[in-house]
Amino acid sequence: MKKALLIANPKSGKQKIQTELFTIVEKLSSAGYTPTVALTAHRGHATELAAQAGEYDLLVCTGGDGTLNEVISGVLAARIDKPIGYIPLGSTNDFAASLGIPSEIDAALDGIVNGTPRPIDVGSFNGRVFMDVGLLGIFSRTCYETPQDMKNTLGFLAYVLEGIREVPTVHPIPLRIEAGDRVYEGEYLACVVSNSRKLGGVVSLGEDLVDLSDGLFELLLVEREKTPMQLHGYVKALRTADFRAEGMTFVSVPSLKISSSDREPWTLDGERADWPGQADIRVIPHAVSLLMK
Repeated sequence: MKKALLIANPKSGKQKIQTELFTIVEKLSSAGYTPTVALTAHRGHATELAAQAGEYDLLVCTGGDGTLNEVISGVLAARIDKPIGYIPLGSTNDFAASLGIPSEIDAALDGIVNGTPRPIDVGSFNGRVFMDVGLLGIFSRTCYETPQDMKNTLGFLAYVLEGIREVPTVHPIPLRIEAGDRVYEGEYLACVVSNSRKLGGVVSLGEDLVDLSDGLFELLLVEREKTPMQLHGYVKALRTADFRAEGMTFVSVPSLKISSSDREPWTLDGERADWPGQADIRVIPHAVSLLMK
């Protein structure tokens, strides 16, 4: 019988895994696998567990996008070449939504046991893996400072509430961005580097704007506002995903070099990422494959 390793984050989302674990194990068993369950106990634990998954025929991750990030980091570090099944049970699950992976457990499991591998790109930020979004500026602290129990209870509303509290402390960040033969330089409220069709669970980007396996990032820059009307234009642009507003830049690029005199931390897939003021950001094309229908 084939072997499956299930890496589960018991604290993600609304801790749904604690009541649904038997259902997942039973489904994997019915599909011909002998499941081994490994619960994560601390940040980075999923990376350690995934790096030891070479002996298994199937690797399944359940939790939020942060847990999936750790699993992907582990298999890439260990050079394990096998598809990953993902059951998204986090607070927003932006990356899963981008891929069309359902949040319903039975549907996600069906895609794992009956689906096919789909190659996806991931990013490298000074050597650190991220798969969804890198964010600097507005609401960046919110992603990693919002208490987990608040995220569990309120979902994306928790990010909004914490973000409102953060607004008075936001300051424009001086950046120089080299994107191929283009250079952007100025003071920015936000810099977003993403490979996702969902940003923050609210902003939706169409297939015409984002392809998760084309070897490109989407770069969104929001300049320091000059007038209240310009700030209003930013809000409208984010709601409609129409980034033609004055002061906004939206381009697709394979790599970036970003420098700043400001050491404001980034967030990568919702986790804090400190940096030395220099960032080399690259796409790793078709880095891993996810099982889905």
